Amino acid sequence: MLKKMGALCMAALLFAMLLPAAQPVSAATFGDVKNFKQEIQYLTDLKIINGYPDGSYRPEEPILRVQAVMMIMREMGLEMEKIPDPGFSDIRKGDMGYEDVAAASYYELIEGKGSGRFDPKGHMTRGEMSKVLALAYELGGMYPTGFTDVAEGQWTYPYVSALAAHNVTNGYPDGTFRSHVTINREQFTGFMARILNPAFKPYTTAKADSLLENVLDIEMMDVAKHPEQPVFYILDGLTNSLVSFNYETDELDSVELPYRAESLAYAKGKVYVTQHKMNHEYWTGDRKEEGAYAIFDADSLKLIKLWHLALDPYDIEANDEGQVFISGGSNQHTDLTSFDSKTGAILSQQMLYMRAKITLTPNQKNLLVISTAVSPRNLSAFPIVGGLLQLEIRSPYHGVYAMTPDVSVTPDGKYILNGFGNMFSANTMKYLGTLDRPFSAFAVDVASGELHTAFETNLIQSYDYPRLISKDQLVTYGTIHKLFYDEHADELISLTTVRFGKSVYPYLGIETISRGE
Repeated sequence: MLKKMGALCMAALLFAMLLPAAQPVSAATFGDVKNFKQEIQYLTDLKIINGYPDGSYRPEEPILRVQAVMMIMREMGLEMEKIPDPGFSDIRKGDMGYEDVAAASYYELIEGKGSGRFDPKGHMTRGEMSKVLALAYELGGMYPTGFTDVAEGQWTYPYVSALAAHNVTNGYPDGTFRSHVTINREQFTGFMARILNPAFKPYTTAKADSLLENVLDIEMMDVAKHPEQPVFYILDGLTNSLVSFNYETDELDSVELPYRAESLAYAKGKVYVTQHKMNHEYWTGDRKEEGAYAIFDADSLKLIKLWHLALDPYDIEANDEGQVFISGGSNQHTDLTSFDSKTGAILSQQMLYMRAKITLTPNQKNLLVISTAVSPRNLSAFPIVGGLLQLEIRSPYHGVYAMTPDVSVTPDGKYILNGFGNMFSANTMKYLGTLDRPFSAFAVDVASGELHTAFETNLIQSYDYPRLISKDQLVTYGTIHKLFYDEHADELISLTTVRFGKSVYPYLGIETISRGE
């Protein structure tokens, strides 16, 4: 099937279909055109549409289904030779547009109306238009605001939603789409021009800068992204499962976990998940701590090993050598422990305050730690040599700067970013500067020099990186929880809480913003 072809042409139509020998007429000379003048001129210049010999465009005439198909095929320029008969009873070889209909059917761009009919001279409705465009150009995405007259169960729903998601249509001011209304030539021209050239898309505050690609019925507890593939690994609190989701193919797989999960990490084709057998407690008395961590194959989610622990695990990290690092969740002064995931052996331990968040630096030579259960928070680093944790190195600015209970490192390994907006050197933990606002999620596009942050709203603030100068703001449909930058697709990805229409039920939304546009 075709992959996001050109931009569309299914639009204003005719002349070449009715009088193919006539010469094109400039849209500027169409005396009967009052609306969509720029769009009509644009498509005329591209030789996608022509006027009538009398110099008119006849903008209010309805578009026939066969005419729309002819325009799609003209714009796409697909191979038309050796195409089999589509088998429609009401359009035969020699009829106007037969070759185009046959080719469009062959390439799965169109469908008939049932009973072997195509209805070539039927007037195209807005609903049919949305389906043809969405199928022909593989327009995906969702529009959570929706239209009052397009219910989720209707056949037009996914196609209308896709057009709205791409800001090709806004619907009517009363919140309807009116799928059954016939579309005329000038209206169709407007839709076509918007797909061919985003400059024609209308401005509206109702549309986000993002494309809502998909939603999942998941309560996200923790998430990690595959470094090379478009795959997220998510802990689902609704089912206590590990979920893998490919956001390009929409493939989803999951495996239930035997014990309650809390955090995960990805490293070199494996996913590591901490699991609990007890609650986090400041003091357990005579009761011994216990817990577990599981190792899964990242591709198949097959369980490789479940290791039981004499430790209540809190956060987890893992490196490419198969060494696992776990912070304790109970008993105030607990341990930060490194394990050999192949043998289960304890490699090293360092004292740590309970419930500390940990993260590996990109070069995997240091484990950064921030306390979550004490105030002021403590930021520190534990060097790693051969899987062994070395003595703690504390930040020289302990207690001076307000910090949220998380620690994150930029992809280039140079900087530590904390949710209050503070930036530190990842090497020395020295304070370098503060953003103009706090954040709860961030992503960095190192190549383009952009830092994107969000703070529990649907707004993404963009900065020059690493200068931290504010430069732009983007809007998503849902409340943002995590941001990722996919350098292969050149997309900013936001994991959000999304609600549809007037429903209060929360879904996990996957929204993308193409940085190449």
